[in-house]
Amino acid sequence: MHEPREPVREESVDRDLFGNPPKKHRDWSHRRGEPRVMALFWMIYLMGATVVMFISMSRAHTISPEITRPAARMMLMISMLGLSVLWPMARLSQHHPGGRHVLFVLRDVLVLFVPLQAAIWPQVSPVLAHWPIPVVASVSLLCACWLLLLAGVLSLALASVARSDGAPGVRMLWMGVILGIVLAAPIFAVIGTPQPPLDVSNPRIGWLLSPYTGLLEIVRDRNELGVSARVFTQQIRMLIAIGCVGLALLLIARALEVARARVRA
Repeated sequence: MHEPREPVREESVDRDLFGNPPKKHRDWSHRRGEPRVMALFWMIYLMGATVVMFISMSRAHTISPEITRPAARMMLMISMLGLSVLWPMARLSQHHPGGRHVLFVLRDVLVLFVPLQAAIWPQVSPVLAHWPIPVVASVSLLCACWLLLLAGVLSLALASVARSDGAPGVRMLWMGVILGIVLAAPIFAVIGTPQPPLDVSNPRIGWLLSPYTGLLEIVRDRNELGVSARVFTQQIRMLIAIGCVGLALLLIARALEVARARVRA
């Protein structure tokens, strides 16, 4: 007698929360890591920057804006380092997404920008930096505009890496380009001809050509003007111009993606 055969089980299909199977992939593993992992590490990084800020104030006998403002600047500079260097470095060292680099990078921009506001906007509080609301809003605008610019460059970089099959030299080249963009203004200021310092009533527009010097310029002490910090119209115009350049790069990167998809089709 033949032993009864076990019923053949259909291979289990991986489904999302709505019960939909993947259309172009074997399972949903390509969606399980991102952007959740990026968001988790970014929030941990921001918490670490905040801890550094409070540690730098731990030896003060009293809390005053003269103590908290340098600590707040340090915290924001650490956060800017994560935005402008660590984020592009992480993405350029990973396996790049196929075909839709612009949407992938814009998703990162949202993941990075929203949690950062929890570190920026509390600085209006009197127990912290006590900067005016326009100054804090300008810091947020600085982060947004530079994120757009870096997103445009990173979109072009990821597309170039994809065309080169992930060649390490191409990754290093694009990382050098990004470092050159964010550090060009400070390097030029160091090696260039020394300029006489401008009065606090005059904005240093050239400092906005780097996220680091731009941050220091926006939150610069202007006690001589009777305020802790001040925003000038020229600074806002420069930041908007930087953001427009970033949007243009994103549009170019997206247009190249669409053109390549049509060529393959």
